[in-house]
Amino acid sequence: MTQLSRHLFLSIISLFLLFAGAFLLYQNRREKAFKTTLLNQRLQDYNAALGDFLHNGAVEESAVQGYLLSHPVASLRLTLLDSHGFVLFDNQTQEYPNLSDHRSRKEIREAMDKGSGYCIERRSVTVDKEYFYSATYFPEKDLIIRSALPYDDRLPLLLKADYSFLWFAAILMAALVLVLYAFSKKVAGNVSRKQDLESLELQKQLTQNISHELKTPLSGIRAYLETLHLHPEMPEETRSQFIERSCALARRLADLTEDLNTLDAAERVVLREELNVADILLQVLQDTGEDFREKRMALETDFPESIPLVGDRKLLYSLFRNLVDNSLRYAGEGSTVYIRARKEGKSWHFVFSDNGPGVPEESLPHLYERFFRTDKGRSRELGGTGLGLSIVREAVRLHGGDIRAHALTPHGLQHRFVLS
Repeated sequence: MTQLSRHLFLSIISLFLLFAGAFLLYQNRREKAFKTTLLNQRLQDYNAALGDFLHNGAVEESAVQGYLLSHPVASLRLTLLDSHGFVLFDNQTQEYPNLSDHRSRKEIREAMDKGSGYCIERRSVTVDKEYFYSATYFPEKDLIIRSALPYDDRLPLLLKADYSFLWFAAILMAALVLVLYAFSKKVAGNVSRKQDLESLELQKQLTQNISHELKTPLSGIRAYLETLHLHPEMPEETRSQFIERSCALARRLADLTEDLNTLDAAERVVLREELNVADILLQVLQDTGEDFREKRMALETDFPESIPLVGDRKLLYSLFRNLVDNSLRYAGEGSTVYIRARKEGKSWHFVFSDNGPGVPEESLPHLYERFFRTDKGRSRELGGTGLGLSIVREAVRLHGGDIRAHALTPHGLQHRFVLS
């Protein structure tokens, strides 16, 4: 069983078992409540029949005893009371005239309030035995009739839920678990195959992109060198231009190789060094200071002197260096770069933006993809490899965060990202 299918199976079965357990618990309680209601109704019917028998409300012991004999119920205890809680009759004791006020009994209180009431299990002080009580109040007769059955070994079994249903449900659940196991395994296999195909397609596309990006400068270098070789009489000025262009293409090829190495190393980076990100950011700004001056670009920063983080120094340097280089390359002369950072909880939130021309809205979702360019010709002309923002995204991801690009009004580009 693959890790994906195991995870899928455990997720599905956990939800299923949670739902099934809740349903069975509900069903068990519902069945028990139904049996309790059914038993109470039987005793209520007995009380009602006896109330009709005592049509004038007068309680004569001989008449009640005769009714019990003609309407026998095994182990039934019958008690008659007036609305003041005084016992008028009890078939389990001859001392009923001396019994205490019964109005505090739960079933009596409910009967006085609602017309009927019951108590599932309560020990009788009079006969020292536990009973299931059911009481009915007849206000026109000033009479309360209470019938009760002993809460002995038979009654709990009667009120107990039918576990045959639970066993059936358990067997059904086990069968469904096997079905879910087979289903999740099949689905995971399909997902895994789809992911493999997508991975192969992405790998193929990436290989084609790398091949194309390497081929362009190599073809240019080859063309310039062959021209120099075939035309030794070429004027010195033209020769110098060809050599300079070959060097520029070689530098671009070196930059591309370095970016590819950075991305490859990022996938295996181990975050273990305690760093001050502010120091790394200041180092990047110092290294690019001359570029800012040459392009007459302004810089505004707002971040604390200490930004503690556990991470990889080289990768974080690449993160900020690529963002700065991206603004230097595309924001344009006279523009301004803004860098801000603040702490929220255990994470640091960064905002990196410029007021340059920005990028089209439809390009924002693809901005961090490898070799993506909004203007391919202009990007190569300005020296971009198409991997800088991909390195930024990987660096952010490997430091526990995410990054989003936003278009600014009226123009400009903003990167928001979190490092944890």
